[in-house]
Amino acid sequence: MNPSTQGGIVALALTAALAFAPGALAAKPKTETFRVFSKNVSFTYTSVDGTVTQGPPAGPPSAGDVFEIDSLDYRGDHKRHAKVAAMSDYLRCTFLPSLEPDCYGYVAIDGSLLRFHNLDVVGGTGRYQGATGKTITNQEVTGGSDIVVRVKLR
Repeated sequence: MNPSTQGGIVALALTAALAFAPGALAAKPKTETFRVFSKNVSFTYTSVDGTVTQGPPAGPPSAGDVFEIDSLDYRGDHKRHAKVAAMSDYLRCTFLPSLEPDCYGYVAIDGSLLRFHNLDVVGGTGRYQGATGKTITNQEVTGGSDIVVRVKLR
């Protein structure tokens, strides 16, 4: 067998191997980390009896009470952040009988949507379809929260 035929066979075999094993060469999923100062824009509290207020209740929550928060999110933290919001979010939490909140959140980012259940990323749309991840920190600060989220893209 001459060298050019042998090289062609090796190239063909390599091409076939790559075609049948795409997972072996697939790039690892990309990860994004968001560090934002989330500044509350509105807060609505609905008690189980239907009373709606624009602030926290005077007393402890009851099972079935719901609060909703709309926020603008600025890249950075509360001490040093962008002047213009990069994202906006909505959070809705319902107090369970244990009085632990069960929360669902949605973050709009550049025409895509990132969905949360409690502190976990549970998917989204656009760039974030099929995304997973976790909230690394969520620290309440004056005027809002400093939040760090790590998102694994599909």
